[in-house]
Amino acid sequence: MPSPSSQRPSTSPVRMNIGRKLKMLSFLVATATGAPAVAADLATMQKLPLFSIQNFEYAGGFKFELGINGESEVAYAQGPIAIGKDGKSVYFAGHAHHQAIAEFNLPALVKTNDSGKFNRATFKQGFRRVLDRAPSGNPQGIDRIGGMAYINGQLVVNSYVYYDAGGGTSHTTLVVKDAANLSSSSLAGYHSYSARAHAAGWLTPVPADWQPHLGGTYIVGDGGHKPIVTRLSMGPSAFAFDPTNPLLGNLAPSAIKLTTLLDFDFDHTLGTSTIPNVNIDNYLYNTSGTNKLWTHLSGALLGFVVPGTRTYLTIGNTGGIDSGLGYKITQDTGFVCFGHCPYKASDMHNYYWAWDLNDLIKVKNGQMQPYDVRPYAYGKITLPMGYRPIIGGTFDPASGLAYLSLDNGEWNEFGGLPAVVAYKVPVVDGGTTVQPPQPPSNINVQPISQ
Repeated sequence: MPSPSSQRPSTSPVRMNIGRKLKMLSFLVATATGAPAVAADLATMQKLPLFSIQNFEYAGGFKFELGINGESEVAYAQGPIAIGKDGKSVYFAGHAHHQAIAEFNLPALVKTNDSGKFNRATFKQGFRRVLDRAPSGNPQGIDRIGGMAYINGQLVVNSYVYYDAGGGTSHTTLVVKDAANLSSSSLAGYHSYSARAHAAGWLTPVPADWQPHLGGTYIVGDGGHKPIVTRLSMGPSAFAFDPTNPLLGNLAPSAIKLTTLLDFDFDHTLGTSTIPNVNIDNYLYNTSGTNKLWTHLSGALLGFVVPGTRTYLTIGNTGGIDSGLGYKITQDTGFVCFGHCPYKASDMHNYYWAWDLNDLIKVKNGQMQPYDVRPYAYGKITLPMGYRPIIGGTFDPASGLAYLSLDNGEWNEFGGLPAVVAYKVPVVDGGTTVQPPQPPSNINVQPISQ
């Protein structure tokens, strides 16, 4: 179960009265059905409780039908996942070499720590490549799918260049106009997010009551887990916008302006902006042993607003937070790494960072820099089957389930295959008030020896 390693609750729980419960129910229904938002006033929203990771409840998992179907297979999966129409299917990006998307029928979840007992999701649509099918082609050489979302019959696909050494790629997004027909649907794009690679990952809906206060109906974000870190958000990001008015799939290639809520450029890596004379390189290698927030091995794969709370929850992976890390080092097991890795091979973790939306609103209103925000809680998440790297995620507000796709979630005679675990994030009756943790201190500012 999740480990609340850095969450410090106060002694006074925040209880919601009946009126607030009814308002909360109305915006949950509106979010799930796509109904127009009827916003509660900001003062009411700012008093909602913060989500506790203790309420992140394992609901079960599933695995995928095997074999090549269409232009790819699930083996060596890229990992981005999106919930389909009415929550009855999932879209999944398969083999990393192919960058193709398939749709699977969502099976019943099986709550077990043995992924061999999971039900298999069967193919609804075979794998189909999309990145080179935009009307104008693919002039910037986009070669990776970063995240997806099913929106009003269309599949919005965020994307990026895997090794963008110059950091100049501006194309980020295309749209499959008919998500029910991956094979022959026309596509729209490429569109270009104003935040570029900082927003090329997940795309999740904003609860209706939060939409006017955050500045959009959806949040896009990303963080780490790619080469050339100077072009990335060095911490989980959040940008608000509205892809539905008009639908992105109905637009010619466009520049899409985003509202910044949370973002970390390289010079302001998560946790460093208030540390005098910080050496970013040493910080990312955790040479002091005190950095539990963000290292060279950190990456965020999913972010969403938890319904009924004022929490923006981001989930991914990290490493080197206990033993430090190096580059092409020999680990305690004798393994020689190909790149960055922790000194102790076991020092890799699934991780969460939880953020107070009150801080994100301050960023939106110009009262706070997007890199000065700190998570109010963060820590390790222990999956039922032990550590498996998270490679994608999506959130279904109708069911309250967060789906996390895992590398090596299933093992058979062919090796590791992806699987998916789901976690329930219920609307809680009350919550806890917590204080933001302090950033790491005593950072070693001496040069790092290679």
